[in-house]
Amino acid sequence: MADTDPPGRREDGRTSVADLSQLAQLVAQFVAPATLLAGLLYYWGYFHARGFCAYLGVDSTSLGLTTTDYVMRSADGLFVPVATIAAVALALIWGRVALPERILSGHRPGWLLITTTIVASLLLLNGLSQFWIDTPLNRRLGVGPTCVIVGVLLLWAVVRTRRRQVAAAAGTPAPATKLGEWGLVLLLIAGSFFWGATAYSMAVGKSRAIRFEHTLPTAAGLTLYTEKALELNIQNITRTACADPGAAYRYRYDGLVLVMTTNENFVILPRTWSYKQGTAIVLPRNGPGAVRLEFSRSPTPVTPTPAC
Repeated sequence: MADTDPPGRREDGRTSVADLSQLAQLVAQFVAPATLLAGLLYYWGYFHARGFCAYLGVDSTSLGLTTTDYVMRSADGLFVPVATIAAVALALIWGRVALPERILSGHRPGWLLITTTIVASLLLLNGLSQFWIDTPLNRRLGVGPTCVIVGVLLLWAVVRTRRRQVAAAAGTPAPATKLGEWGLVLLLIAGSFFWGATAYSMAVGKSRAIRFEHTLPTAAGLTLYTEKALELNIQNITRTACADPGAAYRYRYDGLVLVMTTNENFVILPRTWSYKQGTAIVLPRNGPGAVRLEFSRSPTPVTPTPAC
């Protein structure tokens, strides 16, 4: 049976795939895939926590969050970018399979390649410009990295098309994508995805904090009992001193809501906290004196008595 493939097309595809496989093996020799994935999840979880705590006015690095805490938070800020990339990749793969062979192997007109090059260059320039200046065209979330990824892919498609056209005109096999070229293209794409996912994780963390702020009036109440006075001089927090001298917990604080806990700290807000005017409380688990927490489903605290 006669070979119907254009000159160099099959050879180009096989060699390109082999080069990509070789690149993957080379990277795996230096970084184990599981270690790389764990590091990325930790990094994205770090920025999720940073965005959440920054909205509350708290430095997340002071809370003693563990690796597990960061990894668990990363899923919240990583699902949408990963799902989007997967959906686009599947659409491209399935779309290519569905196209007729005459379109896949057909000649691309010069005006199409020129237009694609101009559009790709403008997208790439717009995305990279965000590193130096914010403009109405690049400041929105995800625009910069998306422009870089799309621009690189379009330019790469133009280059590969021109190579096949030149090789077909000369009657020679099309040159394969070199290992170094694969590496640079994947570096730009992966770096842009990393950049976009990081910004998105931080934005998701902030959005979760905003949502929590809206639920404060109806959130479960927290009553804090302490052995020693904490001097929480914050508006709308009620302190009651216990009259019983033998009580293990001498002071009671009402009007609070628990936000999050770590191995070292509690993060607490007054129920009336707001972004524009409010103070977040970071209470050490092992602070001076004993501490007891009581939770109530009712947002309205029980009226305290002097005896606690």
